[in-house]
Amino acid sequence: MAPLILSGTADELKSPRALKILAACCRAGLPVTRTKDSIATNGSCTPPSSDGLKLSALSQSSASTIVLTTSRSSLLYIASLAPLTGLGGATAADQAMVDAWLSYGWSSIDVSLAASGTPDLASLQILDQHLLHSTYLVGDAITVADIGLVASLYLHELPSDFESLNRWVKTIVHQEFFQSSLQQLQQGTTVAAASRTSATAHISTVTDAVAMNGAPTAVVSNLYRRHRIRIKEILQAATGGDGTTRYETQLVTVAGWARTIRKASSKLVFVELNDGSTNTCLQCVLDFEKTEGFEDCKNSGGTGASFQFVGTIVPSKGGEQAVDLQVSKATLLGAVYGGDVHGTTVGGMLYPMAKKEHTLEHLREQAHLRPRASIHAAAMRIRHAMAFATHNFFHNHGFLYIHTPILTGADCEGAGEQFGVTTLMGTDHLKPGVTLPIVEEKEISKSELKRLEKQRAKADPTKPLEEHVPGAIDYSKDFFGQRVNLTVSGQLNVETHACALSDVYTFGPTFRAEESRTYRHLAEFWMIEPEICFADLNDDMNLAEDYLKYCVQFALENCSEDLEFFENNPHGEAGLRDRLRNVLDNEFKRLTYTEAIELLQKAAADGVQFEVKPEWGIDLPSEHERYICETIFKKPVILTNYPKEIKAFYMKVDEDGRTVAAADVLVPKIGEIIGGSQREHRLDVLKQRCIDMNLDPRAVWWYLDLRRYGTVPHAGFGLGFERLILFVTGLDNIRDVVPFPRWVGNSKF
Repeated sequence: MAPLILSGTADELKSPRALKILAACCRAGLPVTRTKDSIATNGSCTPPSSDGLKLSALSQSSASTIVLTTSRSSLLYIASLAPLTGLGGATAADQAMVDAWLSYGWSSIDVSLAASGTPDLASLQILDQHLLHSTYLVGDAITVADIGLVASLYLHELPSDFESLNRWVKTIVHQEFFQSSLQQLQQGTTVAAASRTSATAHISTVTDAVAMNGAPTAVVSNLYRRHRIRIKEILQAATGGDGTTRYETQLVTVAGWARTIRKASSKLVFVELNDGSTNTCLQCVLDFEKTEGFEDCKNSGGTGASFQFVGTIVPSKGGEQAVDLQVSKATLLGAVYGGDVHGTTVGGMLYPMAKKEHTLEHLREQAHLRPRASIHAAAMRIRHAMAFATHNFFHNHGFLYIHTPILTGADCEGAGEQFGVTTLMGTDHLKPGVTLPIVEEKEISKSELKRLEKQRAKADPTKPLEEHVPGAIDYSKDFFGQRVNLTVSGQLNVETHACALSDVYTFGPTFRAEESRTYRHLAEFWMIEPEICFADLNDDMNLAEDYLKYCVQFALENCSEDLEFFENNPHGEAGLRDRLRNVLDNEFKRLTYTEAIELLQKAAADGVQFEVKPEWGIDLPSEHERYICETIFKKPVILTNYPKEIKAFYMKVDEDGRTVAAADVLVPKIGEIIGGSQREHRLDVLKQRCIDMNLDPRAVWWYLDLRRYGTVPHAGFGLGFERLILFVTGLDNIRDVVPFPRWVGNSKF
């Protein structure tokens, strides 16, 4: 492989961080070239927490260059290039622990060293306790976690009573690879900066991340153990050359579902087994003479049957995969009973997911089985990755995750497109003659009228009054004593916690009774809604851009196999990864709504045909949004300062009185993916906005209280999670990126 290139200033190339990379490369047997380079990576924005050192390498899957600017990402990448060394961890559990210790090293050791020049004593004590009964941090061999932390600590005087810690540091430092790396550290650079390639189209630029809520505790499997090895781990351990793998001498157990079963003869069967951990199947070879349970598996019903196989990993004799599993014991866990309509005969004739290319419409009809289809499985893995990335991003920025209610009496958007929740109709939907309680018209005596008037005079003028309209449904008889709906957004509720906890976010399901059948809308979807206090619209835009870039970067680094699958799938998108890299390589273009309208009007005057005429004051349709970011700027765009008439009541009114401090992020393929604003924190202005939008201020009295008692400038945004998955996968229909889609006319499963 081409050598790795470590670049930075002269001082950076002799820093402990450079030592981490040199030592890891030396241990892995990878060549590394050092070069002085004080120029920032093209398109990257390096925050103060990054020391500017960069590790570059030619991507193995494309002609682009990977640029890594954090210790963690660099060390994990080096470990991935030499899997048989075990530097990244011998098992999936070990790999998670290595990652956790690297995060711990940065947040608890490196941050302390940068701040005070000395390591934090409490953090050292945790390390000492962990090493009391083990030689290394993870498992029984040196990993990049050991190398990374020792490179930070070896020059510092450690407390003598931390015997385990001192023993561990000496053990690593005295290793030949570490000593060799120390010698290299003192030598000059080996290649002049001018000889470096100018092509730096990178897939990611990772800066040393913040960890304001602390590094997560390493996950240790004290009791839980899988009784199998995931197929992903087996395939990752195999190389594409001679097929050797760390599992080759072991007896392994795998389990999963058959994607295909091919009978080469009456005594030889090939099963393509998949367990959902990866889209790639493991070919399992069953031999009549060598495999216990051969006949049961042979007559399993074919595709869809579930098995547990015990056997040995061997180099594959075919050209499509590196290794096969030579099965010694096969257990049929579940046959396919698709031989007749009653489901009593083994066979695949009626199995809805038989081996063939299914349409996406067919898969939606079989939503309970479509996770077995490669395209849906890949979408769900990316959905998981984006959810994890979301929590990781906000956690490490010091945000608190707030669970906002699903049942609410508020309408955040004021659109009224809400699902009502009631128990008035009972639980038996087939029961005839259900009568709803109705508000009855009563004659009120003069004395009662006087009493009510006195009661009303004493009532809090900021709170809503009980209204009883004769003939209307009497919701006072309902479960909650009032009309309740499914939430359309958690924003108003999460703002209450932002105005006490400063930086918060909510991530949960939302519902809209919008009778839309387009490929962009669902009745049930998930929203990510952060709120930041003591912040303005510019802070909000910066947070939105950072968050979206982090998610894209996370996908490119952690979901490469699934992204490649979507890139080559007819339902996916050719050039998907290039489009995602474009997000990382460019700062988002920022312009006002008014400027965008002017650009659209110019395009229309030049002959571009739009279905909707671009005029100031319209709510931009998707065709306009996509034209702006796909055709004009060819990168993500943030539009600001929209007309106040087309935006929600809670958005801060600008000084011109015509627009509000709103900001929508537009991305190629999707259009609007994020909608945000600075919130109106002035009580009098917010009350007037409610009136202007035909919203009774008393209906949101509790929201106004946030402005009445200690108001602060604050901002936030909302991102539709399913639109993010569409953007990352390249799929076209939002119904294909959610487990069980709900839209008008459909609520199956």
